[in-house]
Parts: sequence; C-alpha cells; structure tokens
Amino acid sequence: MVVGLLLHTFAPLIILLRRNEELFGSRVALPTSYRSGSRHQMTSSGQIPRILHQTAATETIPNKWMESQKSCKEAYSDFEYKLWTDESARNFISIEYPWFVDTWDAYAFPIQRADALRYFVLYHYGGVYLDMDTWCNQSFPLYEIERNTSTHYALFKSTVPTGVTNDFMITSARHPLYAKAIAKLPIYHAITRLWARWQPYSAIMISAGPMFLTLVIKEYLLEQPSLPSALVGVINATELAPYITDMESGSWHRTDAQVLMWIGKRRWTWFLMGATGLAAGLSLFHRLLTIVFDRVLRKVDFDSSNPKVAKES
Repeated sequence: MVVGLLLHTFAPLIILLRRNEELFGSRVALPTSYRSGSRHQMTSSGQIPRILHQTAATETIPNKWMESQKSCKEAYSDFEYKLWTDESARNFISIEYPWFVDTWDAYAFPIQRADALRYFVLYHYGGVYLDMDTWCNQSFPLYEIERNTSTHYALFKSTVPTGVTNDFMITSARHPLYAKAIAKLPIYHAITRLWARWQPYSAIMISAGPMFLTLVIKEYLLEQPSLPSALVGVINATELAPYITDMESGSWHRTDAQVLMWIGKRRWTWFLMGATGLAAGLSLFHRLLTIVFDRVLRKVDFDSSNPKVAKES
C-alpha cells in the first residue's frame, strides 16, 4: 500500500522526466529572415488575437519595470494592450468567472492570483502574455506559427529540467487546454493551501505557477490521439532570443526557492529524491509492521503464560 502510494505520488514527476522530449521538446523553429525587424505581416488576420497582456499591482509601474514595459508596448504598438491590475483582475474574474472568486480570494500570495489570471485572460481573449520583467527586442512573428495550423494553437517556452514556464505564452482564444487549466486551478489550490505558508515557493509553483501549467499540459497532451499535437507548440529560449530577453527578477522568490531552484537545474537530484522518498516510505512501512507484529507476539505470549486468560479462552 505504501509503495503504491509513493509511486502514485511520484508518477507525474517520473512521466515528466521520462517523456520530457516527447511532451515538451522544442519543435518550433523561426526563420532568420524575420529577424531583420519586418512586421508587415503581424497585423494579418489569424487565429491568434493581436492583444498583449501584462499584469501589475496597480497602474503605477515600479521603476525597475518601466523600461521593459515600454520596450514591449513599442514592439507591439499595433496590438491592443491590456494591463491587468489587482483591481481590474478581480473585477474581471467576478463578472466573467464568478465560480472562481472564492479560490481567488483564498490565495495566500499575490503571485498566485497573477499566475491564475493569465490563464483566464488568455482563455477568454487569446493573444500574447509577457511578464513585466521581459524586455522586448521586437515583436514575435505570429504569422509563422499560424501557418497550416488548426483552429486552436498555443505556444509555450520550454524550461529545465522539464516542462514549460508561464512568463511567455501565446494562444488562440478559448483554447481547450486553457479551459482545462482554469478548471484545474481550484483543485491544485486545495492540494497546496494547507502547507503554502511553510513552503511558499513549492506551493506557488504547484498551485498556479509553471509546475501547475506543466502538469496540465502533460495531462492534455496525453489525451490527444497522437504526439506531437498540432494544437500545442513549444519553443526554446534560443529561438526566442531575438524577440525577448528575460530579466529574471524573481520578485516573489523566498528563501526556500534557492534550494528548490538548485535542485530544479540538476535532473539527477529529482531521481535521487524520488528514490530517497521511496526508501524512506519502505523503511517506515517496515518499522510499522515490526511494531504491530511485536505487539501481537507480546499479546500471544501473555495469553499463553496466563492460566486464567488461557482457561477463559
């Protein structure tokens, strides 16, 4: 039972690591010709709405993000720009998705709301999402990923050791993957809420952050008839370098993040942790069995050595 529970717990991680290339391998390559800065095809009609989404606490942008925000607004000057603040975000959720308000208000950290919001607005409107600490070198050539694709398409940026990040996302509106994501948010909040204050980094990552998104995409892709799916694409940082520069401010990271980020960059430690957890579980199970059998044997010895008990029985 314990072994089964441990294997069930680590199964998603094992699948992610074992099938990372199959699920999240970068298969989107962009032509070098666009990198000269030509943008005339960006306004052509396609399934990706020409909307740029970003989030901030208020409309007063912190100094450290003012230049990066400006670079993105300039690069996407022919896009509709939506800046989602704490106030406008909650208003949007309460009007369009009232079933999520209780979860929204229950999040322990503001970054969880910021993470959750991006899935809702991308599902609702579609478009491009970029973190505030992203510097835009030039606009992304959407027409390149709209060629020969189905009605829906979503693009994500790969990360190490497995999965994707949620600081760069592009999608058509009402994509079924994002429908799955917003439906899963309350479940993952329920899983993490009891220990969120003790392990904030882990809780943030799993409740609505990059690990949450990775697990949702994994589940969605494994439901598809074949892989790779025409509905989902993954691009790596090298291909994105001409278009964006990640300034990696990590403004929400806490002390527990340093250890976990170190672990995240060393794939072997994931397997070691899994093996250690399995060994610890087996050891605990063995210890419990030993205690139980010891007590049973003591009871048997006592009954057999006590004439009164033996006679009554």
